[in-house]
Parts: sequence; C-alpha cells; structure tokens
Amino acid sequence: MTTDAPSPLAGLRILVVDDTDELAEILTFVLERAGSTVTRAADGLTAVERALAEDFDVIVMDVGLPGIDGLEACRRITSEREATVVMLSAREAAADRTAGTEAGAVGYLAKPFTPRKLVADLSALLEEHRRGAGGG
Repeated sequence: MTTDAPSPLAGLRILVVDDTDELAEILTFVLERAGSTVTRAADGLTAVERALAEDFDVIVMDVGLPGIDGLEACRRITSEREATVVMLSAREAAADRTAGTEAGAVGYLAKPFTPRKLVADLSALLEEHRRGAGGG
C-alpha cells in the first residue's frame, strides 16, 4: 500500500551544521527530498551566526565541529533564542546524550543512519517535542 501523505518534514526550514562536506550533502539531499528547505553551515561559529540571524524550524548539528563544538554552539543559540536543536553524533553513550540535552538540544540522532531512518527519527523527535511543548 502506498501513501500520498506529505512528509512530516515538508515545509520546514532546517539548518544543517556539519563540517564533513559529504555528510552535509547527504543530509541536504535527504531533507530536501522530504520537502524541507535546507541551509548549511560547516562550523560552530557560522551556525551560531546563522541561527541568530534567521528563523529555522530545526537545527541539525553535529557535535564535533571546528572552532566551537556543536554543544557550545547549541548553548549559545539556545541562550539567545528559542530554537529546536537536534544533535548528530557517532557517540551514543548516555553521557553524550545528557550533554546534548544540557546544552539545550531537544534530541540526539546517532550516526550512521540510513536516509529513511534519519527522516523517521527526526520526524519522531520533532513530533515528541511539539507534544511536550503543548503543540499537539
């Protein structure tokens, strides 16, 4: 059975922050195919500048970034404005997840992932966040 239901990510403005061009291109491709508009940044300082200058529905940010890492970038962004930040990392330890939450992230996606899993997990995290924030 096929469904014509739109992707839960359709229409979202997403900032993708990753210093690995190949991964950033894959993330951009997958998220744009899901109907999102994607802007990219390759380091923590640029991510902070863009996130404070523009409105994004969600920021998907790698933990390991040059300059300031993703956790510090997340702290700076969320201390200045309300932002939905999802951390992306190859580290899956509970302490890493806790550090992301303490920095202001609403969720944590583990690498590696398939495109389908990325869209499904990101959609689920955003839905859970909306429900928790009284949005649904």
